Amino acid sequence: MVNVLSVVFPLYMYPSSCSASAISPSCAWYPFFQSINSNPSVTFNIIVNPNSGPGDLNSYPNDDWKSVLSYANSLNNTNLIGYIDSNPTNIPVSVYKPQIQTYRNWANFSGKDIPVDGIFVDDMAYSASSNSYYTTFANNIKSIWSSSSSRPAPYIMMNPGQPIECSFYSNVDSIVSFEDYYSNLNMAAFIKAPYTNCPRYKQAIIIHDFNNTALDQQQICDDMGQTFRVGNLFITSAIQDEATRQNPYDEVPPLLQQFSGSVKATNSWILGHPQWYADI
Repeated sequence: MVNVLSVVFPLYMYPSSCSASAISPSCAWYPFFQSINSNPSVTFNIIVNPNSGPGDLNSYPNDDWKSVLSYANSLNNTNLIGYIDSNPTNIPVSVYKPQIQTYRNWANFSGKDIPVDGIFVDDMAYSASSNSYYTTFANNIKSIWSSSSSRPAPYIMMNPGQPIECSFYSNVDSIVSFEDYYSNLNMAAFIKAPYTNCPRYKQAIIIHDFNNTALDQQQICDDMGQTFRVGNLFITSAIQDEATRQNPYDEVPPLLQQFSGSVKATNSWILGHPQWYADI
């Protein structure tokens, strides 16, 4: 089947006022669920991040989190991916492995359906010398997931935020090869050799500080899906500013609904013309 775009939501926003109902307009995640429900043909990979990781080890999340996790799991077009920080190879196995195990244990909660489908490894180093560290990281994720025969293989996404040697792709499902300002997109290295030889459908693109129109946003979706053939995409106008500690992933993008609809439109075009878009 021809490859199409998925949406990645780096949803680092606390799901406030969601414990009673994840689909109440008062729930902080309500706009994201609107997008997901309005575009059932699009897959949404939601990165969940209770506290730069799963929160308290060997425990379950609170009621706000249980509500949004269980609702997301009730939908047919979502995957939940648990956030873990690798602090460019500085987090030892003894620290990150219990976090993986905690996420995996959410599948054992009997009150609601709150399991996650995989792990998102942030702050990935990108030098060749770090390959063994991240190979071990990925293998530990797979090993912990395989302890439960009832769960499918984990979805593993890693984030160096820039292109990386193609060898890194062999052990994971997706790598964020661009996480940057919209103004830097046209100069992005991932669209140039030698990185164009890496599996494009395994590449994720995260764009922040987008300051153009909905039509421009549609053009980006078309470019990423039809020309560059990447697998995951997120666009937000929210601002990244280290000086003022502004995080672009803790607010609702004003063009969120248009973005999700644009991904759907891009995919509809690709699926309508499969002869032009061979699997990559």
